[in-house]
Amino acid sequence: MKKTTFILAGLGVGLLGGSVNASAQRDNRLEKGVVTVINNDTIDAARVEKHLKGNAPSSAKKNGLPRFTIVGKDHKYYAGLGAQFLGEGVFDFGDNMPSPVSFTPSSITPRTAGNGSSLRFGWQSSAIYLNVVALPGTKDQLGVFLKAEFMGNNNTFSCSHFYAKYRGLIVGYTSSLFNDGAAEPMTIDSEGPNGYPDITLFTAYWTQNFTKNLSGAIGIDESTASLSAGNSTATVSQRLPAIPLYLQYAWNDGNAHLRLSGLVRPMQYRNLDVHRNKSLVGLGVQLSGMTKVAGPISVSYNAAYGKGIGNYLQDDNGLGLDAVATEKIGDMEMVKSLGVTAGLNCVITPKLSANLVYSHLSNWLPDKADVPETQYRYGDYVAANLIYHVNQFVSTGFEYDYGYRKSVADASLHTNRLQLQFGLTF
Repeated sequence: MKKTTFILAGLGVGLLGGSVNASAQRDNRLEKGVVTVINNDTIDAARVEKHLKGNAPSSAKKNGLPRFTIVGKDHKYYAGLGAQFLGEGVFDFGDNMPSPVSFTPSSITPRTAGNGSSLRFGWQSSAIYLNVVALPGTKDQLGVFLKAEFMGNNNTFSCSHFYAKYRGLIVGYTSSLFNDGAAEPMTIDSEGPNGYPDITLFTAYWTQNFTKNLSGAIGIDESTASLSAGNSTATVSQRLPAIPLYLQYAWNDGNAHLRLSGLVRPMQYRNLDVHRNKSLVGLGVQLSGMTKVAGPISVSYNAAYGKGIGNYLQDDNGLGLDAVATEKIGDMEMVKSLGVTAGLNCVITPKLSANLVYSHLSNWLPDKADVPETQYRYGDYVAANLIYHVNQFVSTGFEYDYGYRKSVADASLHTNRLQLQFGLTF
């Protein structure tokens, strides 16, 4: 009873007193001094924060750093249960964007009479997360991370990350190794840049530090082939995992890096004309990174290109653009895709930051592809935001988004979004 009272009192003090000098940032890469240890006055809170931050997803907007943490006996573990509420007011004008939360150019549909604009509200990107690190700072350090969000159809509460870390091994449900989360620009829009690689699946990979600055990783991803069948072709169960890998050079204490990534994706489909399964092998390469330019200004960048990698790119995910049927009976061919993204970040003050993002995605379908005229061919994404951090718990932000979509029949659609967000993180 005394212990429970002590913990609750610590929570109250933290909420009321806070750390007024904390560099609280919605961009996880910039967060500093936001963790409060509630049951131990002797341990360095910065050390606890460093380990918990390293255990969370590296993407700028996928928060997983609890504001309050419990430290175990003899500092054997750090554990924090956190949550983030994100409430949004969204005003769209132009063609129709179905989701009030995710701004996805490939999903734009034509406006109907009288529906050229709309005002909606959302909260679906809010989340709860558990971050635990055992034996911190030792060679046997173990981490477990769980996050669930109010996303998906009917605003269901579903798991977005659940994985374990042991030494250099990461196993579980999380972003693919092909996704360089640390280089993804910060957006209020939960979807993010349309040409950026970002897919969540069951994965396992091994990371290794070769020198202070040079590291690498290799892993396996569960198969997630997204095929457009037709003309005597059919989808079948996949039998082989994808293989992502990278080589990375980092500097400035890990705050800047350059990464070269690769992806190999074996896929199968059924040729119904000859009653036989056929194999395809997708290949992808990516160059990504982030660095400070001058003073408070930093940039992030990415270019991913390959064939059969569509399902790994934000806008193409689930659209059947890994491979498509052709006019040749029983034949499927892979789609070539290119995604490029550039982001500019400026920390104006410790409490105010600004971001400017541009992203483009192109798909080159094979000759005589047997697809609907409405199939997505290429699109553009622009975002510009200002984010203000009241303290380590409260933030607010304003963002403008622009999306452009063109189909294989050259029909184009575009839309705009203004959104205001209130965030509460603890």
